[in-house]
Parts: sequence; C-alpha cells; structure tokens
Amino acid sequence: MNGFVGRARRALAQTEMMVKNLTSTRRGNLALAAAFLVGVVIAGANGVGTLEEIARARDHGLSTNATITKVVEQHINSGSYSYDNTAVTVSFTDTSGRLVRAVYTDPARADGKKAGQTIQIVYDPAKPTSISPVGPDPRWLEVFLAGSAAVALLWYSVYFGYRAWRSREAYSDDD
Repeated sequence: MNGFVGRARRALAQTEMMVKNLTSTRRGNLALAAAFLVGVVIAGANGVGTLEEIARARDHGLSTNATITKVVEQHINSGSYSYDNTAVTVSFTDTSGRLVRAVYTDPARADGKKAGQTIQIVYDPAKPTSISPVGPDPRWLEVFLAGSAAVALLWYSVYFGYRAWRSREAYSDDD
C-alpha cells in the first residue's frame, strides 16, 4: 500500500503543477474559460430539454394506469453526499393500442413499489416513453441540478476569462 500512496502523491503533485502552469498563462486561462463555457452550454441544454419534456407532459399529457414491471432501488454514496435513486419500469397501452415500456427515475426510495402493482402515470402521446408518475414530477430535480451546474460553470468561465483579460498586458501577443 505504501508504494501506491507514494505514486498517488507524486501524481497529485504533477497534476497540481500542470494546473498551475495552465492557469499562469493568458492562453491557459482563455482555454479554461472556453472549456467551462462549453460546459454551460451542455448543462443548459440538458436542463432546457428536461424542462420541455415536463411542459409537454403538463400541456399535452394523458393520464393512464400502468403496470410496474421492474423496480431498481439504489443508495448512492459519493463521499460526503449520499442519496437514493429509484428507477421504475412500467408498461401501459397508449391511445393507438400499442404496448409501451418506459422508465422513470425518482430521487427517493421505492416506498413499497413492487413489480405487478398498478400506478397512475402521465405520458406524452407524441413521445410515449416520456412519462412521470401522477403528482409532482420528479424531473424538476434534474432541471434544478442542471441549472445550478450551468450557473457554477458560467461563474468559472467568467473567472478565468477575467484572469485572462487582466493579464493581457503582462503577456505578449505570442502567448
């Protein structure tokens, strides 16, 4: 184990040196600002897409009974933060008579949900696999997290862009 710890410390020191080297140049700060800006676009698009699904289900959604076919409950522990996540697979018949299998995730415990039970869901007739249980839509948490990530990434992009702008006199145009 000692060899592993030594290698990990050396790798951490090398990574720290690479980050310092990258953020000590104007070009490095601009690259980081651009990378974080790309993250803003990705997180924002994810949040907007989920928000559009929620709006379509609210505006055009149909309510129906669905049979639970599978429940997968996970407790995820990532260091200082832990949470529950439940994926519920259901099957139902849409308005055209087709049998549809779809999954929704809920950031909570299964609360007694079992295969074979019947629950009420809301689905989008244009995209029947876009479903949510009747009641508060659990996808709002995804929208909130994507929005929070976009704000944080935007802050970092502005921060590194500001650092590059402030250092414009300190470096020549070649850097």
